[in-house]
Amino acid sequence: MGNLLQDLRYGARMLSRNPSFTFVAVLTVALGIGANTAIFSVVNALLLRPLPGVSDPARLAVVYTSDFSSSRYSTSSYPDYVDLRDQNQSFSDVAAFADNQPFHLSTGAEGERIMGAAVTGNYFATLGVKIELGRPLLPEDDSTAAAVISYELWRTRFNSARDVIGRTVQLNGRTFNLVGVAAEGFRGTGLRSSLSIWVPLTIYAQPAAGSTNSSPLVRRGSRGFFIIGRLNPEVTVEQAQANVTAIGAQLAQAYPQSNMGTLTQPDQPRPMSVVAFDQATVGPDVRDATSRFSGILMVVAGLVLLIACANVANLLLSRARARQKEIAVRLALGATPGRIVRQMLTESILISMMGGGLGLLLALWLADELISLEAFAAFVSLSPSLDLRVLGFTLLVSLLTGVLFGLAPALHASRLDLAPVLKNTGLSGGISRRFGLRHALVVFQIAVSLVLLTGAGLFLRSLQQAYSADLGFETRDALLASVDMARQGYNEAQGRSFYQQVVDNVQAMPGVRGVTLAQYIPVNAGGSRTGVYIDGYTAQPDEDLELNLNVVDANYFRTLGIPLLAGRAFAEQDTAASAKVIIINEAFARRFWPGQSIQEAVGKRLSISGARGPFYEVIGVAKTGKYRNLREAPLPFMFVALSQEYRSRVTLLLRTAGNASRLAPALRAEMQKLDKTVALYDVKTLDEHLGRAFGQERTSAWLIGSFGVLAAVLAAVGIYGLMSYTVTQRTREVGIRLALGASRVDMLRLVVGSGIRLTSIGLVIGLASALALTRVVSSLLYGISATDPLTFFFVAIALAGVALGACFVPAMRAAKVDPMVALRYE
Repeated sequence: MGNLLQDLRYGARMLSRNPSFTFVAVLTVALGIGANTAIFSVVNALLLRPLPGVSDPARLAVVYTSDFSSSRYSTSSYPDYVDLRDQNQSFSDVAAFADNQPFHLSTGAEGERIMGAAVTGNYFATLGVKIELGRPLLPEDDSTAAAVISYELWRTRFNSARDVIGRTVQLNGRTFNLVGVAAEGFRGTGLRSSLSIWVPLTIYAQPAAGSTNSSPLVRRGSRGFFIIGRLNPEVTVEQAQANVTAIGAQLAQAYPQSNMGTLTQPDQPRPMSVVAFDQATVGPDVRDATSRFSGILMVVAGLVLLIACANVANLLLSRARARQKEIAVRLALGATPGRIVRQMLTESILISMMGGGLGLLLALWLADELISLEAFAAFVSLSPSLDLRVLGFTLLVSLLTGVLFGLAPALHASRLDLAPVLKNTGLSGGISRRFGLRHALVVFQIAVSLVLLTGAGLFLRSLQQAYSADLGFETRDALLASVDMARQGYNEAQGRSFYQQVVDNVQAMPGVRGVTLAQYIPVNAGGSRTGVYIDGYTAQPDEDLELNLNVVDANYFRTLGIPLLAGRAFAEQDTAASAKVIIINEAFARRFWPGQSIQEAVGKRLSISGARGPFYEVIGVAKTGKYRNLREAPLPFMFVALSQEYRSRVTLLLRTAGNASRLAPALRAEMQKLDKTVALYDVKTLDEHLGRAFGQERTSAWLIGSFGVLAAVLAAVGIYGLMSYTVTQRTREVGIRLALGASRVDMLRLVVGSGIRLTSIGLVIGLASALALTRVVSSLLYGISATDPLTFFFVAIALAGVALGACFVPAMRAAKVDPMVALRYE
């Protein structure tokens, strides 16, 4: 311990004597460690850290029921939940809930839209959620209008008032009594949830007054509820899966119409999956893709750190040469090479620890910037923070980094030939022209930089392809805003009247060229799926006839600029009392009526309610576009008239004459004139909406591009440092060459040629590595190949240009050497 403290004091003293070197080394390490810590803090919050507010999350598991033709991890029906709750042998308690439900909250002041959940009375007990104030919902609350609010809503809306318990609030036009405030930090059971209120499921699911629909709590085919359970002691997820599978088989036998079969396995019980709670917080259907994307970011950040290490290692090699006399004296006085290595490593670790501390501060800022990117927009509760895992990661990376960049220079410094150094004959003369460690480090930097820049180039090209893709509609100058009239207490007649007033008033606003209403806006949730029966069409075995549907008004196709290839758009005569009509897209017509012209599809009949109808007549065929995501194959798609199929939640789209975002305040003011209690939400431009669809491409291009540029800068600094060091060490040689008749152009060619050779080796290794590694990201690219030759060519040329520029300044200095000064050097 005494020797360690002595090494630390001596190392700190040596670093303080050379502040310029220390500053550059610490800053370089901080950039690498900061990038890695920021990425890890996001990955930690996304995939590793337990959700706050939940007790013993390792004993929780989520039960999913397979959809008929899409996700294996879908929601369940309430009757299935009751059977599972009563028949299982694996869970001590099982709760059900409808997540991310919109509520219109009114406390007497202006209303606002918040997100909440409708839950069974044992929800809080099953999760083990603590209560800050009051009490949780209880099983006896299933028949009462009680509610628990989040800590954040209590703080912002109710000013942390202690007397909030017992107050009443209006939620979707119903009166609820506040009974509790959840503990700080609890916002739901997943990172896609940011909930503000919880109400009893049985009260929430009651049909609205005057509705003819039955409650979803009694319909086994109505699947809209998540199921979560707490495992019994000693019961594993695998054992629970076996138990749930057996229950699923019993349900399929008892209720074959709703619980038997999927598209690919029509004669098998519909699968029910048990997933550990920590695997379900981001959604098991996207966890693999999220993990893969996070892994790529960690690898990219790790490569940047390696380049930083190579740079600092080169700095330490230069410093070790300047300290040869000191090290030789210590060896001559009896110090062992191991003792020298330990001292040098201590200084390296001091540098890395200081860099780690500075990198931690950088990571705090960078992590917040990362989660604001579109790729993470769906995870509304994602909140990176410095916990013990992040601090431990930073400490470990700092220690490993110090050893990584310090070991080779330390070993190099400990292997001195003492006699020449002590006689001052080992410090002069030229530097070895053989390929050495310093050269290898520069080659490594160039190769890794090329890999990163190639990845950045591929994602930039992918983003370019995404933005230039034909989406099937006009994307410029449009503003979106959503309303939910049912949450405002409007019935269908009132809602229709309000929609008409909105369209008329907004159309008259200055700068508005067109207005339309739609249930969904294309790309990202571009429609819902429904079963289709087509008159005269014989379905193939196991053919998926659940197709996508959107409900739109008469102005939809004109306002979005979607061409109609045949027939007509919806019109005023298409009312609730008239014959039902439908518009399909070209992909629909090609699939179900092959060999016929698009015009022949007009007049065909189909039903979205089974063979008994009612039937809809096809009145138009629209151009096929993108509806859910950029990578989808052409989807058969249907459009139903809003005038015939009322929807309480719609999105308003304004086509504007200029900057669409400028109309947002005017739109809000216009809505307030019609009804000040109506809450507009998701107000954004169409470009912002599409930004989420391009989120993966934009995030990848921004992050990998930033890291690639940083890597290129570090590589340029590395090659500049090596060339400067070479010129300094070969000053005497340069002087002799000039004295013997060499021209300054020869000197320029000598130094630049040396840099070009190193750059060429690095480029060859980098190109080979990039060809092998970029295939890993091929599934994340859009519209280009992972071996796109244009990207590889321009990235190699650009990096070669940067390296050449880094060589040129030292070369110019060598060319300007005065032979007389050089011959007297040292």
